[in-house]
Amino acid sequence: MAAVFLLAPLTSAKLLRHPDYATALRLACGSAAVASVSSFTMALLQSRLEFARMARLSAAAAVLQILPVSLVLRFGWPGMASLFAGDVLSRLWIVAVNLSLLAAVLAAARQPGARPAWKAIAVFANWITMSTLIGSLYSYIPSVALSRWAAASALGIYSLGMSLSGGFGLLINTTSTVLLPEAVAATTLERRRSYLRSYLPGAALLAMALLVPTWLGGPLAAHLFPTAMRGAVRVFQLLATAHIALLVANPVQFLLYGAGRPEWCTASDALITLLFGAMAFWLAPAYGAVGVAWALLIAQTSIKAVLATGLATAGWGLGAR
Repeated sequence: MAAVFLLAPLTSAKLLRHPDYATALRLACGSAAVASVSSFTMALLQSRLEFARMARLSAAAAVLQILPVSLVLRFGWPGMASLFAGDVLSRLWIVAVNLSLLAAVLAAARQPGARPAWKAIAVFANWITMSTLIGSLYSYIPSVALSRWAAASALGIYSLGMSLSGGFGLLINTTSTVLLPEAVAATTLERRRSYLRSYLPGAALLAMALLVPTWLGGPLAAHLFPTAMRGAVRVFQLLATAHIALLVANPVQFLLYGAGRPEWCTASDALITLLFGAMAFWLAPAYGAVGVAWALLIAQTSIKAVLATGLATAGWGLGAR
C-alpha cells in the first residue's frame, strides 16, 4: 500500500496513461489503510458477539458516507475528494468509538504468558485472502461474458436483476455475521451437531418461504418493467435462488473454519469460479443475461452440494478432532 502511494504519479502516467489518476490512487490508499483498521475493529466486535453495537456503528457510518455527497451537491466541492472523505470519515468513526477496545487488545499482546500461534494464524489468513481474491475474479465474470459475447442490452438486464436480488445478499451477509463466531467455536463433534440442529431446520423453512413468492410473483413483477427489460425478472429469480441456497449452505461450510480446514472453503470458491466462468462464456452468446444467471446458480448449487455431501458422509469438518 505504501509503495502504491509513493509510486502513484509514475503508475498513473506510465501504466494507466492518465496522470490525473495519481490523486485518486493516493486517496484510495489512505482509504484502504483506514478500512483495514476499521475491518479489524468490526471483527473484534463480531468475535465478542456484540452484533447490536455493530449495527449501530454501521448505521452511523452510512450516514457519514452520505454527508460529504450532500455537501458536494450543496457547495460544489470537488467530487472525488469528497467521496473518498465520506468513506474515510465513516471508517474513522468506527475506529474512534472503539479506541478503548483496540487499546485493550494491544495491551493484552504485551502481557506475559503464552503467545498465539502466529504461524497457524498466518496460514489461516492466507487461505481467507485467497478466497477474497477468487471472489474478486468471480464478480467480473458476468461483465466480461456479457459485454464480449452477448447483445448490448444483456449487461443492463443482468445488472438490473442483480440489483433486485441485493436484499437477499444482505440477508446472507447478516446471517453469516451472526453465525460465523458460533461455527468457528464449534470445535467438537457434539457442538457441531448442536449448531446444525439449531440452525438448519429454521434455515430450510425460511428458504422455502422465500422461494415461493420469488417464483410465483414473477409474472406480476414482469409488468413493472419495459418489454425490453423483462428478462431482468428471470435473472432476479435465478440470482435470488442462488442467494437462498447459500442461506442454507454457507453456515454449514463455516464449520470447516472451526475444524481448521479453511483450504476446503478456498477450494470450493475456486471450483465455483471456474465452473461459473466456463458456463457463463458458453451460455452468454445464445442466452444472454438469463444464461449467465443460470450459470451462476448451477455452479454455486452443484459445488455447495458436493461440499455438503462431503461434510455429511466423509466428515469433513464434522469428525471428532
